[in-house]
Amino acid sequence: MGGVGDGRRPVAVTRPYDGLAAAWDTAAGLVYEPLADSLARASPVALAGLLALDIGSGTGAVARAVAADGARAVVADCSLDMVAHGSGQGWTAIVADALALPFRDSGFDAVTAGFLLNHLAPAPALAEMARVVRSGGVVLASTWAAERSDPIKAAINEVLVSWGWNPPAWYETMKAEVEPVSGDPHRLMEAAEQAGLAEVHAAVIDEDLGLRDAGAVVAYRLAMPHIAPWVARLGQPADTELFRQLRIAVAPHVPVWRPSVIQLTARVATHPM
Repeated sequence: MGGVGDGRRPVAVTRPYDGLAAAWDTAAGLVYEPLADSLARASPVALAGLLALDIGSGTGAVARAVAADGARAVVADCSLDMVAHGSGQGWTAIVADALALPFRDSGFDAVTAGFLLNHLAPAPALAEMARVVRSGGVVLASTWAAERSDPIKAAINEVLVSWGWNPPAWYETMKAEVEPVSGDPHRLMEAAEQAGLAEVHAAVIDEDLGLRDAGAVVAYRLAMPHIAPWVARLGQPADTELFRQLRIAVAPHVPVWRPSVIQLTARVATHPM
């Protein structure tokens, strides 16, 4: 979650996520859960026994993944709705700004951020992540790769536009100001290095999510905060017809769909005594 913008004054996008937690967990989770598992597997160190902060946690996909690997998770998100929805899972959960975390320096062994850096200026966010992790600790983050077009997103957007949908201003700002960095592995690595991180790696991965059902893929996209409120205003039977058209549009792409993501791994520099 978080915001977009320059430096430490992001344009807030908290409100678009409020009220979406239930659908996010069940629909968007079909995509974000396997991507969270993949991010946890990318860790350069074993996560078992570590105290891990998951920033922009949403309903807790990455937190569940690192907890399954034996980490002790603390979660933070700027959306109260998201935090409240996932708060019954046995971890400490707080509402917090990713650019001004209410934690002391070097308090965690690891920090994770699944699809947070594509919502706000990556360099200051990574600097804040580095601040709260101990020397030698690990930083794990994932974003969407902008260099490769996604046939599912393109097919769905085409149908939505034909129905009169227009992306909200905050989403357009995010795409224009943040994605050129967050979606480019080389620029994302530069941002991490500017934030003082070491052993930085960023790899583009084409993920097989195991999704083969067109309806599930459509449900994932319709749960997105730049789409869900518009669809909700349609009401029935319009939304039913829209869903039918979207299933037809994505069906040819689903069997071979492998969304491209960037996985960033880094360590907080160890300074000599």
